[in-house]
Amino acid sequence: MSAPTPAPSGPAAGPSADHDTVVAALADDGCAVVPDLLGPDEVARATAALEEVFASEADVAGERGWRTDAYRVAYALPAKDPTFLDLCTHSGLGGLADAVLGPDCVVAGFNGQTMVPGGTGQRLHRDHPVPTPGTTLFLHLVCALDAFTPSNGATRVVPGTHREPPADDADLAALEDRAVVLAAPAGAAVAFDATLVHAAGANATGAPRRALHVFFARPWVQPHWDLLGSLAPEVAADLTADQRRRLGGATGPRRFDRATRTVLRPR
Repeated sequence: MSAPTPAPSGPAAGPSADHDTVVAALADDGCAVVPDLLGPDEVARATAALEEVFASEADVAGERGWRTDAYRVAYALPAKDPTFLDLCTHSGLGGLADAVLGPDCVVAGFNGQTMVPGGTGQRLHRDHPVPTPGTTLFLHLVCALDAFTPSNGATRVVPGTHREPPADDADLAALEDRAVVLAAPAGAAVAFDATLVHAAGANATGAPRRALHVFFARPWVQPHWDLLGSLAPEVAADLTADQRRRLGGATGPRRFDRATRTVLRPR
């Protein structure tokens, strides 16, 4: 089994991305480091916006489990700052997701996380417990806002586990000797099939290790979040057609309208 492509020599992504290389790495290893998905200005804006969200939720983060000994997390970011709503239609993120999942894929979740300085790491886990070998249903893009290093909590992955059977916590813990640390520069993304076994490492430094966690999904699977329904009404009313589509506005089951005896489809 080949190891995932490390940064900075990994497959490039963006408007002229070699998406075939990324797709091949995801099929083989379940993961790839994709440099330069976000430019320096985009990283700076996203970092500032994430810090503002963290500050606005500081009074409730502890009691709601959003701040732990390992990490601080903020959920449903597109509903909290327009910077993140704009990133839902980002050409680099969306183009890569389209190549993996198809052009009708949707944003299924969008969170921000920092590994707490001096904190503990995560246990190995899967975002989705049942692998679907040969067909990726969920693509997880962990976009580095700070450089990921072995000492500050870089993502650890167990290559190939997206093709292995479901496992309980004890079996997952036994995979530690196969885990690979994926260093990545700011602006890069660690892309992986959401059934791949992975974890964020411990941040042994005194600085934050911030990232955006953007999930894309095929339109016929259940997303993590109803992001469209989480938006303020005035924001939802002003969405572009592309934003509405990316947030799942064109997906969902049909309904039967009894009054008109017609079938209503999402649009």
